[in-house]
Amino acid sequence: MNKTLIIYNLFLLFTGLCWSQESRPLIEVNSAVDTSRITIGDRITYTVSINHVDTMRVEKPGEGVNLGQFEIKDYKIYDPIREEGRVEEKFVYVISVFDTGTFVIPPFPVAYFPTDSLGDYKLIEASAITIHVESVIQDEARELRDVKPPIDIPYDYFLLFSVLAAVILIGALVYFGYRLYQKRKETGYLIRPPEPPRPAHEIAFVALEELLKKDLVAQGLLKEFYSEISEIIRRYIEGRFFIPALEETSSEILRELNGQEIEVVLLQDIKGFLELSDLVKFAKYKPGDKENQKIVVLARQFIEKTMVVYDIEEQTESIKEEEISEMETEGETTENTNEEKHSLKE
Repeated sequence: MNKTLIIYNLFLLFTGLCWSQESRPLIEVNSAVDTSRITIGDRITYTVSINHVDTMRVEKPGEGVNLGQFEIKDYKIYDPIREEGRVEEKFVYVISVFDTGTFVIPPFPVAYFPTDSLGDYKLIEASAITIHVESVIQDEARELRDVKPPIDIPYDYFLLFSVLAAVILIGALVYFGYRLYQKRKETGYLIRPPEPPRPAHEIAFVALEELLKKDLVAQGLLKEFYSEISEIIRRYIEGRFFIPALEETSSEILRELNGQEIEVVLLQDIKGFLELSDLVKFAKYKPGDKENQKIVVLARQFIEKTMVVYDIEEQTESIKEEEISEMETEGETTENTNEEKHSLKE
């Protein structure tokens, strides 16, 4: 009995499935929109779905379908989906309209052939859809208005004072510029003449004192000490004798110093100075305490005996003495002349 009941139920299920398949139409066309109320210029997504049996041939709609007053902005055709002997096809259009009012998307026609074989085609249409298009301006009475009268521009005192301040500032700049030009024309400089450059020996003595304050010898930094003291003397030679000593080798410096009016003893001292500096810098020679002291003495002596000093006070005193002597001479001449005149009168 149970077997009979199971067979009976399976028969009913199979009969129901067959009946449902046979009761469903061969082709169905549906249309839908994402919204039925828009403002002017908005876009609507219009979707058309076609469901048919897989033995049927359907002409796919394209871009050039007639949608009434709606303009097609874009469209997309999805790949068909096959399931249980039927095919689902989907077409999506992006449409828009640029007018207000109530518009109807006309029925969407689809041509199909009952079988794959060639023959007469038939038409089926998707239902029409009504769209309401509203104006962006909700209050129609506000769309047209009279032209507003001209607006009076308030008096801008801030602008007036700004212009006045700018004129005063420009005038002041012109005045001071003219004064500076006159001063430059009269004196040859605007503010004050630049200070004369410091003599080479002053710069060398200051650098030498700063080097000794570092106490590099006591720290064991002999190469650094000899490199700096050598550079001090080379800079002094450049400033004093106008020799590019920083760019030349020791032998080249000595060759050019031979052409200067320097005592032979000083040339021998500076030669020993340069040779000892080169031995420490390049040959990793380690001098003793006496040599470290001697190198400083040689540097000082060379600077002191070759520096040029202009004694301005002595020159000024000599000029004053000459002027006084000239005045005395003129006074004596005047007295002699007066005595001669007095004698003549007598």
